[in-house]
Amino acid sequence: MDLSPDQVRAARAAGCTFIAATEDQVARLTMQRRVFRIDGVPHLARRAQSGFYETYGTLAPLLGPSESGEPPAPPAETLQEAEAADASATLALAAESRGGRGAQVIRRGRPRSPRGG
Repeated sequence: MDLSPDQVRAARAAGCTFIAATEDQVARLTMQRRVFRIDGVPHLARRAQSGFYETYGTLAPLLGPSESGEPPAPPAETLQEAEAADASATLALAAESRGGRGAQVIRRGRPRSPRGG
């Protein structure tokens, strides 16, 4: 989601800070809608009291009305749901990195050939 300067100011006024996102964070968090673009540069938003990265659904209500003048949509997820998603993603990434080589195909025995006459 691209943020305008007014939206960035509104988010900061609501207690959010923005940090530049690394390539790894962009790869992991884009599908969770946690990556925001400010002047074309990817950033992550965080509220001081939570310590977790905001999603579009949790940040949108803080930004005020959209450029079309419509009020923001209600959050798609609560702060607790966002925290649970963060924890789940962290555990999944840790499990993947412990696995080392990833998925392996193990063949047992010889392949069967069709019998025909």
